[in-house]
Amino acid sequence: MTKGSMLGIDLGGSGFRIAIFDAMSGQITNDLVEVKHNELHGPDEVIPRICSVLNQLGWKGPVGLGFPGAVTERKILTAPNIGSEWLESGVIERLEECCGGPITLVNDADAVAIAEINFGTGRGELGTLLTLTLGTGLGTTIHHEGKLIPNLEYGLLPHPTRAGRLEEHVSGRARTAYNLTLNQWAKQFQEGLNHLCQRLNPDRIILYGGIMEHWNELQPLISAPCPIQPATHLGIAGTLGAAFCSLKPSKG
Repeated sequence: MTKGSMLGIDLGGSGFRIAIFDAMSGQITNDLVEVKHNELHGPDEVIPRICSVLNQLGWKGPVGLGFPGAVTERKILTAPNIGSEWLESGVIERLEECCGGPITLVNDADAVAIAEINFGTGRGELGTLLTLTLGTGLGTTIHHEGKLIPNLEYGLLPHPTRAGRLEEHVSGRARTAYNLTLNQWAKQFQEGLNHLCQRLNPDRIILYGGIMEHWNELQPLISAPCPIQPATHLGIAGTLGAAFCSLKPSKG
C-alpha cells in the first residue's frame, strides 16, 4: 500500500473489478483489473481470485468492497443476483487474512453514487440526488442534502404496470433478456423512471452502467422533471466509491 492511496473492489453478477486510486483526487493510479466470472461464481471460487489479484498488486491495507446486495459495513444482508451462499461466506475475514487491513462493505450501487457525489457529476448537489446504476440489476441510490440513504434497492420492488420486479424491465440486462432495440429499451426505462421520479422527487439524476456507451443516442429518448446526466467515472465509479469507503468511518 502506497501512502495516500486507496483500493476498491467492485463485485458484481458477471465479475469483479479492482483498482487503486489517489485518495485526494480520486484519480486511478494503476490499470483497472477486470476478472469475469466463469460458470462457478460462488465465494469459494471468487474470493481466491480476488486474493490473487491483491497479491499481484502487492496490496496490504484497508480495502473497500462494493457488494451486489444490502449490507452493513461488516455484514452481507442480501445477495439477490449473486447467490445466497455469499451470506455466510466469511468474505470479510477471508479477505482480511489476505490483505491484512480492514474490509469495509458497501452496496455496489451506493458505491457508484458515493464516487459521483465526492469526485464526479454529483459533487456539490445539496438537494435530492438519485443515482441509477443500470447493470445486471437496477441500483437506486439517494443522497439527500449530501447524506447517503443506504441499501434502498428500489429495483427489487414490483413494477407498477408490468409483471415482475422493476429491475426486470429497467436494468441494462433487460435489453438483452428481451432482445430490445435501444428505442424499445428506452421506452421501458422511461416507465420505470417516471415511477421513481413520482416516488422520490429528485433534483438531479445520474445514470451509470454499460448502456451509457449509447448516451448520445439515449439522451433524446428519455426525460424527467429534473436534469439527467451521465456519470463522470464510467466503468470505474463502483470501484472508486468502494475505495473511498475504506478511508471513512461512515459512508456518504
